[in-house]
Amino acid sequence: MMDHLRRVTSKEIHTHYCGNLIQNELINLMGKQVKNAILDKAKKAKYFSIILDCTPDVSRTEQLSLTIRFVDIAREDISVKEHFLTYRPANDTSGKGLVELLYSEMSECGLDMDNCRGQGYDNGANMIGINKGVQKRVLEKYPRAFFNPCGCHSLNLVIGDASKSSVKSVFLFGVLQRLFTLFASSTKRWSILKEHVKNMSLKKVCETRWECRIESLKAVRYQMAEIHEALLDMEENIDDPSLSSEAKSLSLILEDFSFILTLIIWYDLLFQVNIVSKSMQSGSIDLPLCNNLLQVCIRFVKDYRSSGYVSAMVTAKEIASVLGIEPRVKMHKRQRTKKRMFEYEGHDETPQEDEDCFRATVFYPLIDNMTTSLERRFRQLSKHNKTWSFLYNIKMLPEKEELLKLCNDLEHILNNKTESDNDGFQLSEELKYIQPTIVKDSVTPLEVLQHISQTDTVGLFPNVWVTLRIMLTIPITVASGERSFSKLKLIKTYLRSTMSEERLSSLAILSIENEMVESIDYTAAVQSFAAAKSRKVSFV
Repeated sequence: MMDHLRRVTSKEIHTHYCGNLIQNELINLMGKQVKNAILDKAKKAKYFSIILDCTPDVSRTEQLSLTIRFVDIAREDISVKEHFLTYRPANDTSGKGLVELLYSEMSECGLDMDNCRGQGYDNGANMIGINKGVQKRVLEKYPRAFFNPCGCHSLNLVIGDASKSSVKSVFLFGVLQRLFTLFASSTKRWSILKEHVKNMSLKKVCETRWECRIESLKAVRYQMAEIHEALLDMEENIDDPSLSSEAKSLSLILEDFSFILTLIIWYDLLFQVNIVSKSMQSGSIDLPLCNNLLQVCIRFVKDYRSSGYVSAMVTAKEIASVLGIEPRVKMHKRQRTKKRMFEYEGHDETPQEDEDCFRATVFYPLIDNMTTSLERRFRQLSKHNKTWSFLYNIKMLPEKEELLKLCNDLEHILNNKTESDNDGFQLSEELKYIQPTIVKDSVTPLEVLQHISQTDTVGLFPNVWVTLRIMLTIPITVASGERSFSKLKLIKTYLRSTMSEERLSSLAILSIENEMVESIDYTAAVQSFAAAKSRKVSFV
């Protein structure tokens, strides 16, 4: 082989299998084998969910990423899996166009959409629209394909709503971006920053990923004195008048106590939201756990309304003492006059005290807006949790009548007018009988499925076996779809932006599903390649 490759590179021979066409063919054969292995597992699992997301690539083609989620029962160790399947160019990004593209791909994969039990999308109008969105069109045809908005996107929208609650909040993130831009635009200025700031560097304020803004806040929150010194240093040692003026302007802003207090409040809230966001990005997270995390987050925000201001004030005063500034809130109050329709109407009054004004115009609007948005945007998830949560811990089942009612409700939900996935009465009976067979005091749905599989009692508990798999199939976030876009940017770069869609999808599945790639025997792919390239003439 080494001698063969030597002759190819030295152009001693011109007939070989090292060309770009053969390379693409080998990549596609390997990609198909990995994809078929995933589809085999999905068909054995029967029930699956779809996760769709779109993004433009470097060649300005809108790419639709398709990922499926199912409970892998093909192995002894039962687990929830999310597998990437393909990219498809989406010329029509309306709800109708994306649904047609989805049905086309499902048909090619041999997956029956009637077995789809979940939909996961971002919060785009074409995806979650209640009239013409993808989720609505799929539900009209397949009513058991339960839709749940992406939890991480919903959290981003919650914080986005809260950030517009006051001028101070909008101003805060603008200042953070100005700080980063000022220092990062020049290596000389960045070196000035590094002389003063030793631990965390400034981070760019991302427009869409609010989770990243916690890092922007953190760098300033814990190093405000050092950053202030860097700004003063730049103001004195930079010859450019505009840069010196910008540094002075930012240093004066950092000396404003109301700015420091706003930053502390936002950091406390975003830190709690970030905990929920990180947990949601796990592929194994389920509905009850996600709902519990959200309830904890909502309680934290509500409690922060009553006690958070005092603790934030204490922290802000500590930072103010380090900076050597007066720890007093100063608010610019502008009297807004409203035309009176009648002479007896009173004049509008604004809070006289600066601190009262800060609470009324910054703190309370931020907390109330965030609380309302959290409850509104996760209403669908709470609804799903009410339906399924009693199955999360089988050792703590409700009373007989309540259990039967919950199981019957579940039977109704899993009915498509012709058949149901389970029988409500039988499910309640099976739950009571399986409960004593489990030794643990607390057991997760996956552990129950593992128990049924290991004891070979699927025939005894068929309704429990099916219902738990459907529950675990419902997606919470579209994090897997987002991760596939990271690979898209690595594979399709500006240096190779004209590759075919088949090659792109094959390279992506080989890269994303690398664990499965290592475990697959490619003998079949080699045989398929050999059969396609065989030049032997059969004289039979």
